[in-house]
Amino acid sequence: MLMSHRSMTREPRPPPIFFGRDPQLTQIIQMVLTNLNSSPAHIAILGPGGYGKTILANAVLTHPGVQEHFGDARYFVACESVFSSNALLIELAKTLGVFDGAANAVWFRIQTMLNSKDCILCFDNFESPWDQDGDIRHSVEELLSHVAKTHRTTLLITMRGTVRPAQTQWTMPLLSPLATLDCNSARRVWEHTTGNYDGFAEELIKAVDSVPLAVSLLAHHAQATSPEILLRQWNSKQTGFIHAGQANRQFSLDHSIQLSIDSGRMRANPSAKELLGVLSMLPDGMHKSQVEKFITVLPKIDILSGISTLQECGIISAIGERYQTHPIIRNFCNNCILSSQGHKSALMDFYTDLASARYDHVKATQYTKMVLEVNNTKAILFDLLKSDLKSNAKLVEAICEFIRFQTSIGDFSDKLICQTVKSLKLAKASTILVIKCLIAWAKLQYSANNLEKAKNILKSAESLCRAGKESRSSQHAHIFYLLGEIYALEKAFDKAEASFQKALELHKFANDIFGQADDYNGLGKTYLYLNKPNKAKVSFQKALELNKSSNSVQRQGNDYNGLGDTYLALNELNEAEPSYQRALTIFKHSNGALGQGNAL
Repeated sequence: MLMSHRSMTREPRPPPIFFGRDPQLTQIIQMVLTNLNSSPAHIAILGPGGYGKTILANAVLTHPGVQEHFGDARYFVACESVFSSNALLIELAKTLGVFDGAANAVWFRIQTMLNSKDCILCFDNFESPWDQDGDIRHSVEELLSHVAKTHRTTLLITMRGTVRPAQTQWTMPLLSPLATLDCNSARRVWEHTTGNYDGFAEELIKAVDSVPLAVSLLAHHAQATSPEILLRQWNSKQTGFIHAGQANRQFSLDHSIQLSIDSGRMRANPSAKELLGVLSMLPDGMHKSQVEKFITVLPKIDILSGISTLQECGIISAIGERYQTHPIIRNFCNNCILSSQGHKSALMDFYTDLASARYDHVKATQYTKMVLEVNNTKAILFDLLKSDLKSNAKLVEAICEFIRFQTSIGDFSDKLICQTVKSLKLAKASTILVIKCLIAWAKLQYSANNLEKAKNILKSAESLCRAGKESRSSQHAHIFYLLGEIYALEKAFDKAEASFQKALELHKFANDIFGQADDYNGLGKTYLYLNKPNKAKVSFQKALELNKSSNSVQRQGNDYNGLGDTYLALNELNEAEPSYQRALTIFKHSNGALGQGNAL
């Protein structure tokens, strides 16, 4: 017999706080109410876990227009613990209040109820029964299609991912998968939850990128704990502390992410989880132009099928030209073991080699890749600092070369090189490695026009040289050269000349041709500042001779540029123009953007 009331069902509830989803709500309500008399709407609310799909569905079911038309015929079927078509059928029967009676007539009673009056039915968390092995999925899709074919039923499902179940004709235009909240909506959620908002709250919202569940849970925490303390907890624990208590796992951010990672589609494709582990190491994800390269670097991972599965599950997105996972998911995955050590090692070797490349000696295609991968390279090098630095000279060389490249593209952040120096000192690594890093750090500060900081770093390096085996070495000489450059910028030209002369003396002692050429170039520039163009001309010519003898093309560009400046000072314009033209040609071939600008 038919039951007159619902037993053990979840009633639709209006969301107590609802911001940022008005466009989607308006679209759904319009689709629902427009199609009543012709063909009831079938709508899938898709998106990653924690993006507010269930809240939006409840907002639909409790909307005044929906309540007015459907009255009590608004049904909410909770599917999070349902994993088969039979279990789904039973849950639906319970929700409709028609479960009692002969077991073989359950569908008949459901169909009778659905055809008796206009109703709106929501299957919440539909991925639980649907995301199973092929036969189970097919039977679940078949049951859903039977429900959709009842002529008076408006169908709504919420589901993780970006793929709608087959066999059901979904109403057009399709609802786009939910994205994160905009900044203003996230702020309003916070304010309506806590009653306050400050700079730390703003930083927290940015840190979780306005993911609805994360914002809501953090705001609830902020009722008892200051946003400043919460921000410190986030920085140390990431997703682990964002939950609403152990008793309710569905309101835990970690639990929400884990559900997506453990889904049936992910279990069916081991490459997807391996690829997720790889992408979680890369803040910029995988650029589409690099997919073929990753296939070569990680041959045991089916990259293409992995990308497809991760997109279907809503775990990664195509953002611009990159496949990226959300920062919250990336932080969670970095605390899990998703990829094999072999894949991690292959990835680290790839980025170490990329960092080691001389940007001024590579082809344009390789240079473009270096620019595209700069943030990923930086992240991998940071991770590698946790390894044994004491005997890892190759890594230190790669970091120093990367800092040089980073500086050349105008990225003057010094966290990587600063941490490298700290790690080397902590590991009691060789002094020469510390000196190399200090020099790279000083060059970065010099390029950023932080001259005083650069000078202090160089003086620390010079003290290490004098105290150890590096006294009178090329490194020691190079420090004096860099100090000369700084003194010249500070217009302390006498100090600059003395420093370049000291560098030249040490470079000659070390028989370093490149270093001597740089010193002569520095002296040439200093003599120009001191209004001694003839001395400058001699210095630049000596530098050019040395660089030609050692086939140092990039440095020749600097020398030709200096000679052009000298000829201008001497009013020898017919000599100046070809010097600048030669400099420009050299800088174009060596990707020297700043040099090209100066020559032009």
